[in-house]
Amino acid sequence: MVTIEHQGKSYEIEVDGFDSILDAAIDAGIEDLSYDCKMGVCMTCPSKVTGGEVEQDGAMLSDDVADMGYALLCVAKPVGEGVKIETVTEEELLDVQLVA
Repeated sequence: MVTIEHQGKSYEIEVDGFDSILDAAIDAGIEDLSYDCKMGVCMTCPSKVTGGEVEQDGAMLSDDVADMGYALLCVAKPVGEGVKIETVTEEELLDVQLVA
C-alpha cells in the first residue's frame, strides 16, 4: 500500500511492485495527476517521498535531488511498506533540479 497526498486529499492505493505508482494511482481513479511521457524524462509527474522508500530506475533526476526525496511517479515503485508520497508542482521540482 502507498499513501498519496494529492490536492489536499489522502489516498491509499495498492501497488503490486510491477506497476509504477502513477499507473496504480490512475487505475485507482485518482484524478488530475500531472504526467506526460511516462518514461521518467519529461519531469511532469513530480512528487516528494515523505515516508518509506522508492526505486526509480530511469528517472532523469540528479542523485542529490533524489536524495532530497523527490521522485517521478511514472517510474517510481515502492520498496517495502509504509511509502508515503506527496505530489508537488513541476516548478518546485525544476527549481530544485536546476540549483542542485
